[in-house]
Amino acid sequence: MPKVVNKQEKRARILEAAIRVFAERGMNSTKILDIAEAAGIGKGTVYEYFHSKDEIISASYHFFMGQVESRVSGRLLHLQDPLDKLMAYFTAWGEVLDSELLGYIEVLLDFWAAGLRRKETAMTLNLTEIYQEFRLALESLLEECLTQGKIRPVNTRIAASILLGAMDGLLLQWILDRSVFDIKEAIALLPSILIDGLIREE
Repeated sequence: MPKVVNKQEKRARILEAAIRVFAERGMNSTKILDIAEAAGIGKGTVYEYFHSKDEIISASYHFFMGQVESRVSGRLLHLQDPLDKLMAYFTAWGEVLDSELLGYIEVLLDFWAAGLRRKETAMTLNLTEIYQEFRLALESLLEECLTQGKIRPVNTRIAASILLGAMDGLLLQWILDRSVFDIKEAIALLPSILIDGLIREE
């Protein structure tokens, strides 16, 4: 009886292998063959799922961020208070950095660079859209806080952009030099520095 191939599982295996190899060797140095070997499959099999390395780069980024978003949304799922949700958003990122995904964080620099280099090409890794999604998620949480009187009146789009920029800045500094600070401690401190300034005084 022929073996049933779970295409979703195999696709995920290829993407996990791609992220692992990108993190170890760098995106530019990685070849399709490297990804195939890391996934334990033939090079031709990779091409059954992806037409090019650019497509793998884009898909692996979205796969990685899907894992992150799943953890973040799970952290917010049972919370009612919008301010608790906002604080938990950053706590969830701290948990991501304390998980098996930590080893992949360094590859984010490669993803960002790839998105900037290829912004004029057909590559589907669109940094503008990606940042818009992050910004809208934070903006929505801030709007909810504002509606319920949890924070003082503020331009929620700018506030969301500042929070997102602070998170990015911390990750960038830490990726460049891990000895500067403990990233989990920094992420935990971030809300108390930035969000506490938004909270409406009773």
